[in-house]
Amino acid sequence: METDSRKDAIVLAGVTRLYRSGSRLLTARQKTIRALDEVDLNIPPGCIFGLVGESGSGKTTAARLMVRLEKPDSGTVSVLGRDMAGLHGKHLRRFRRKIQMIFQDPYQSLNPYQSVISIVSEPLSLRRQMTKDQRLDKVLETLALVGLDPPSTYLHRYPHQLSGGQRQRVAIARAMVLDPQVLIADEPTSMLDASIAVQIYRLMLKIQHRSKVTMVFITHNLAAANYLCDHIAVIYRGRILEIGPSGSVINSPCHPYTQALLDALPRFGHIWKERRFDTMLDEPRSDIPQNGCVFYSRCSKAEYSTCRRQPVLKSAGRDHKAACFLI
Repeated sequence: METDSRKDAIVLAGVTRLYRSGSRLLTARQKTIRALDEVDLNIPPGCIFGLVGESGSGKTTAARLMVRLEKPDSGTVSVLGRDMAGLHGKHLRRFRRKIQMIFQDPYQSLNPYQSVISIVSEPLSLRRQMTKDQRLDKVLETLALVGLDPPSTYLHRYPHQLSGGQRQRVAIARAMVLDPQVLIADEPTSMLDASIAVQIYRLMLKIQHRSKVTMVFITHNLAAANYLCDHIAVIYRGRILEIGPSGSVINSPCHPYTQALLDALPRFGHIWKERRFDTMLDEPRSDIPQNGCVFYSRCSKAEYSTCRRQPVLKSAGRDHKAACFLI
């Protein structure tokens, strides 16, 4: 399926991704897990789009599908107007220059046996027309962009000689050195101290404003999404439960799960007004309907007669949608 890249940078249409656990020999014991369940998502170009949810919600699976590290079991994933499933071989390799990913663990994503210059310049090997001096200039320019200054002093360091924040800046430099049009950031600060995380957030804003790259920011933290993102989608057990402009989703949350995520935010500095939605049950319900709302077992507002069906996204305001019968 081809889409108009001028309208949407990334489109997920009816995407389902299944995983099977258990022994392949004992097929009767295998369990099917729906990491993504008929997800529809349209991400406009030139924005920072936040995908928010707890561990196991499916947000990282969505990211891996966007960069074609995995394929959906059904539905289509289109990036910059191209159906990712239709790209193979050299065509896929060439297209991947336009879409890059920052992984959450800089300790694991960088090769400990490579120096910074080797790590950051490696993607430039795809540009065979560049000379050695041109590659070096590009590496120095990109290291300066991510705040490793003066960049020449970092070229011959190895990952173990860098702090956690510096490692993540190198990972960002590696992703940006090809001047991608789409950047996927999968919880890029989860392994960093809070003060360093704020520096990385500011760096990401700087990069996006300068390059106009479409950025997908994956996080479990609504506060971080509110700081960075233009639009937010809240995902739970593979389904999008709420989506809209970040200000609308944060200030007027409609879905009980979004409200529960806001309740979970620390309020030490009283950044938000003190408020409680109390939508998350301490003990999950046992009377779970087979095809009901995915949040039913944990929702304090749920009613069996109403929530025994799966809700679909419906309007909750301008460009704001939520999948809940009770709004």
